[in-house]
Amino acid sequence: MMRLLTAFLLLAAVASAAAPPGDVRFTQHLGSSLPLDVVMVDSLGRRAPLREWFRGQPVLLWFGYAHCPQLCGVIADGMVTSLRRLRPSVGRDFDVIRVSIDPEETSTEAEADRASVIGQYGRTGAGTGWHYLTGDIRSIGAVTSAAGFGYREDSRSRQFAHPSGFLVVTPSGRVSAYFLGVDFSADEIAKALEGARTEGIGARVYDLVLVCFRGDAIGGRYGVLIWRALWVAVLLTVVLLAGGIGRMLWREFRGRKGELAA
Repeated sequence: MMRLLTAFLLLAAVASAAAPPGDVRFTQHLGSSLPLDVVMVDSLGRRAPLREWFRGQPVLLWFGYAHCPQLCGVIADGMVTSLRRLRPSVGRDFDVIRVSIDPEETSTEAEADRASVIGQYGRTGAGTGWHYLTGDIRSIGAVTSAAGFGYREDSRSRQFAHPSGFLVVTPSGRVSAYFLGVDFSADEIAKALEGARTEGIGARVYDLVLVCFRGDAIGGRYGVLIWRALWVAVLLTVVLLAGGIGRMLWREFRGRKGELAA
């Protein structure tokens, strides 16, 4: 059902806008290296170069922020749901890094989000592999630029328009694979992690433009796009259900009519 909903969202997004929303999207930089020397701060307040959280194994990297009103939580839920289906475990076999795109986010806020996700993941000892990082605008910009993560801030609402998805990164910090949207295949993630472990670079994936933003700024169309997509998805779901029920009732009617004729 989630895959069907994702497809509906994509179709609705295409129908609602003739072009993707400008620079607010993933640009796939497969094979590019992340700036591992930039200084970040973890959720316990420790400052260190980004490379400190690369521990010789693949990394699942995503971007979000603590006060995100829409898709960030959905992305995290979809990601954790898929990771729970994997035999490899966070901490033991690979790490997860979330880089906040909000330079005002505090370590305390990051730690609260981190603790929530670790609890949702539910595996003993996994906390060693979940890293929620914050930084200044220059450090954030360096990492997002290298990863191809395009976003913009609305100065009035203090919210960010940003795309949905995450990256798989090799142990040396090279972008290996992209997962776009909110519904992620556990099998594909497992394959991507295994490929990244040996410094493999995956193939480009189809763009899926789902944008997180609430408000009437930045052109005013992103929030409208999301709501329009959701309405289309709901309507299509209702139509499909109604059609299925109608077909079952028609078959039952024909069956009874045939019994009476006999």
